Amino acid sequence: MKTNDLINAIAADAKAPGMPIATTVWIGAGIGVVVTGLLFWLMLPVRPDMQAALGDWHFLMKWVFSLTLLLTGLVLAISLARPQWAPNSTLLLLLGAPIVLGIGVVADMIALPSDAWMPTMVGTAPFACLFYVPLLSGLPLALMLLALRQGAPAHPALAGAVAGIIATGIAATFYATHCQNDSPLFLAAWYIMATLIVASVGALLGARLLRW
Repeated sequence: MKTNDLINAIAADAKAPGMPIATTVWIGAGIGVVVTGLLFWLMLPVRPDMQAALGDWHFLMKWVFSLTLLLTGLVLAISLARPQWAPNSTLLLLLGAPIVLGIGVVADMIALPSDAWMPTMVGTAPFACLFYVPLLSGLPLALMLLALRQGAPAHPALAGAVAGIIATGIAATFYATHCQNDSPLFLAAWYIMATLIVASVGALLGARLLRW
């Protein structure tokens, strides 16, 4: 009694009232946004030059990157929550945020002299990013794993990793308003590393918690 039996059981219960998994995932993400916003407000200040930053494409690129992580992760998570899902072209959604970031990196490298690339990538307080983004990702990751448990992921580790990507997208969106390193080169080093950390934790937890 494995995949086929479970699919048949789910099909037999299809008429039973229940919240669609897509709705559950979106609600989980919405709650994650609220609790992460509250935690961020309690922990960190918004950068003092926020108004000026909103007019700079470098800062806006941080939001484009984090929101692309969030939205593509949600779309993929809804598919992964269903037991009939098999690896297919929807996995290409994982390339969305890196492609967006890659465009920004190329633009920044063209604009900056080559001897400024490394200092810009290192930035200031890079380890704060590696600390706060995973920390702020903790609650939304738990909420996304709980939402995915309401489905039946056929690939629990992958579903957990995507939950981590969603959580990072939420956390990075808030953390961007505190972080004063706006270069895509900085994002490519430290935000990507933070994403990999949270996605790895999500994969490990998902392999255990989302298994059926």
